[in-house]
Amino acid sequence: MSKRTIIYRNVAARMALLGIKKTELAKLLDMNYSTLQGKLRGRSSFSLEEAIEIKDILCSGAALEDFFARTEADCPPLPNQERIYASSKPTA
Repeated sequence: MSKRTIIYRNVAARMALLGIKKTELAKLLDMNYSTLQGKLRGRSSFSLEEAIEIKDILCSGAALEDFFARTEADCPPLPNQERIYASSKPTA
């Protein structure tokens, strides 16, 4: 994953739609800009309270787990998940 990858695409998309910059969101959350950047890039996690506050600020009607969903490309399966998925696929 590159250093510039935003893994919470729904959050980024909603921010773009509303014209809210990351600097503004960081201020509204009373969070350092670099902390927000790190969380949006997956270097650290949002707390439940932060996630709910972001969802409220961005007025999203989506379920919290959908709003903060990561794409498969951004989150490769864990090693044990690869084995599970491989064993459940039908063989030809």
